[in-house]
Amino acid sequence: MREKIQLYILLSVAVVTGALSATAAEPNLKEIMQGLRNDAVEIADGLFLDDFTRVEEAALRIANHDRIPPEQVQLVAMELGTEMPAFKQFDMSVHDLSLSIAAAAEAEDRDRAIANYQSMLSGCLACHAAYRVRVAAVLGGATAANDPGR
Repeated sequence: MREKIQLYILLSVAVVTGALSATAAEPNLKEIMQGLRNDAVEIADGLFLDDFTRVEEAALRIANHDRIPPEQVQLVAMELGTEMPAFKQFDMSVHDLSLSIAAAAEAEDRDRAIANYQSMLSGCLACHAAYRVRVAAVLGGATAANDPGR
């Protein structure tokens, strides 16, 4: 009997741990955007300090950010309709520019890294101006548009 209870407890812990790790493995769009913001700040800090390793690592994290969960992509696509390709283009531009920043950092080309960083930030700000409020609203975060922690 005691062995069955121990087995039950072990299985319960495994199920809960598995559920938590599955949840943690798929961040939502807001969490992804928060990570991108943090990495953009990290790039700026690295540029200020001429820490090219820091710049390169943060830029590569941006380029390789987690995918938006499919159910959220579907909601955003329904909301944006024919604007979805433009929304996706912002993501591709940020991806490409972050790779360029990483390459410039690897070459210790500060001027090129800064130019690409400025272009990337312009793309981020343009995307936010065009879509942030609508996307936050459709994903159930209407108040997220005013949340400074977004």
